Amino acid sequence: MRPNILRTILFNLRAFGIRKAMKMPVYVYGPIKVYNMGAIDIKCPIKRGMIKLGMNYDNTALPYTIWNNMGTIEVGGPVWIHHGCRLQNRGVVTFEGGDIISHECTMDIYESLRLGKHVSIGYRSEMTDSDVHYLVDIESRRINKNTKPIVIGSNNWFGSHTFVKKGTVTPDFTIVASPNAVLLKNYVGEIEPYSILAGSPARVIGKGKRRLFNYQKETLIREKINRDGFIILPEGTNIDEFCKLKEL
Repeated sequence: MRPNILRTILFNLRAFGIRKAMKMPVYVYGPIKVYNMGAIDIKCPIKRGMIKLGMNYDNTALPYTIWNNMGTIEVGGPVWIHHGCRLQNRGVVTFEGGDIISHECTMDIYESLRLGKHVSIGYRSEMTDSDVHYLVDIESRRINKNTKPIVIGSNNWFGSHTFVKKGTVTPDFTIVASPNAVLLKNYVGEIEPYSILAGSPARVIGKGKRRLFNYQKETLIREKINRDGFIILPEGTNIDEFCKLKEL
């Protein structure tokens, strides 16, 4: 799929001004509605098309991608945000790089969302760091803060229809099985890296598993997997290198 040239030029000019816009860090695909541009802070060397908005690979009808940034978006590397996603930010959203947000996801942020490196979020998932409305304790008349930052570890893979609530913190190499898992607390120290979470509320259903992010190797092994049902990696295989996502 090719970017929409006119939308791409206009988005970059509006976001960065003419000098930085000439480097075209953002490619825009399909229809997009920009309500507030906000600040986009690129904290790494700028590459053409390093931020991709509204991508669509499955030839489905294109819903609008919504960009409503009233805060700051920090970018530490390539980011793909697929078609139909809704970004509503009043705080700080940080993408450390190599992050993929699948189609029709929602990021509704009031305070802070941080995605580590190589995070993959499945379609129609939602991340919100706020209860939006406030609750009053009837006896004490106390009203507590209704936001808490979300921090997603590196190499996390969330399946489709995952709901991530305020205060969620995950360790590196966490897998969330879909559908309809609900994450709502700090899991660091409670679960080990390479754990699989599922359910509402999410709980550990597996350990010692890591997603293969390397699409080139995935293609190569698919035929053998389909024939034999499994493969066993040779002794001495560097699992980290084997699974690692190559540059977006």
